[in-house]
Amino acid sequence: MTTTPKRIAKRAAPVKTATARKPSRAKAAAKGVAPAPTDAATGPRYLQIARELTAAIAGGRYPVGARLPTELEMCEHFEISRFTAREAVRVLSSAGLITRRQRVGTVVIATPADARYTHAVSSVGDLFQYAQDTELRLMFIGKVALAKDKASQFGATVGEEWVYAMGMRHGSPPASGKGQEPQPGRPICITRLYLSPELKGIEARLRERKTAVYAIIEREFAVTIRRVEQDLQSVALDADDAANLGAAPGSPALLIVRRYFDDRGRLLEVAENIHPGDRFTYRMQLRK
Repeated sequence: MTTTPKRIAKRAAPVKTATARKPSRAKAAAKGVAPAPTDAATGPRYLQIARELTAAIAGGRYPVGARLPTELEMCEHFEISRFTAREAVRVLSSAGLITRRQRVGTVVIATPADARYTHAVSSVGDLFQYAQDTELRLMFIGKVALAKDKASQFGATVGEEWVYAMGMRHGSPPASGKGQEPQPGRPICITRLYLSPELKGIEARLRERKTAVYAIIEREFAVTIRRVEQDLQSVALDADDAANLGAAPGSPALLIVRRYFDDRGRLLEVAENIHPGDRFTYRMQLRK
């Protein structure tokens, strides 16, 4: 049995990133934004561009109140499609960095250090998109024997060992590339993951992770996540979670618990996310 940590170490081991290629540097210098890296390991193209724009906002190239380039200007500058440009802008909007204003354009409203992440949900796909658009940095991976309350919630046996991981999620992907410092801003939540013992060997996959955990489960164990149950509850931050998040103990927070079931109805993953009240907005859109 491994004791589950409550407080995350202040500094995590540095993550190595691939060296980015540098196309069109002269054009990039003229715009004030370095071209996004094209190495597949850095993620989808729209996230690469979102990182570059986030770094430009954090670095003062686009201060609060400034307009971002239009979609057409981004298409020309980054040599991308309008769909890719639109997705990059969506990531910045969800991260609380920008807003769209009629007859003005896309305007910067916050820096990464001050942004409030907005998660809009209208389908299961939107939950999966959240995992893709944000960055989860796992600080601990081990195992835990389920206490009575967890065993009851998971439909498992008391004392059964599940894989347990704990980390911080950031809403604005950090910049990557030579000469650029990461600009992750404040974490938007603490995430605690519980993974079924049926997922044998998943600890190693978590350590090598470059994608969402549910995607690893689907790919490595040949299953499909068919159903996601979600509970929301208001809580007060305890001392340890407050210290990890850089918030005040006792301040309001939103606890979101998601349970992921496969096509056989098995519970394979439980994710507990604790969001400080001043950093996260949950928006749901329902249509009749």
